[in-house]
Amino acid sequence: MNVLEQDRELAEKLWGCGCINLDRARVAWVNGQFDEAERWVDEFKRCKSDLDKLVGRKKEHDRLVQVVRDMQKKGVDLTIVERRSYK
Repeated sequence: MNVLEQDRELAEKLWGCGCINLDRARVAWVNGQFDEAERWVDEFKRCKSDLDKLVGRKKEHDRLVQVVRDMQKKGVDLTIVERRSYK
C-alpha cells in the first residue's frame, strides 16, 4: 500500500477489515439478508474512506517532497524547514 510508514499498520488493519466486511456482505446477500448485506457494505465504505485518507496523506507528502527538491534544484536555500505532524 502506498501510505506513510507510520500509517502502514493502520492501513493494513483497514484493508483486512474491508475484506472481512465484503465477505460478510456477500454471505448476507447470498442468504437473502439484504439489509444485513447493506450494513456490511456501509462498513466496507467506511474502511475504504479511512484508507483513502491515508493514501491521500502519502500523496500530499510526496508532493511536498517534490516541491522541496524542485526548490533546491533552483538554488533556493531551505535552511529552515518546519515539519508538520500527521496525527
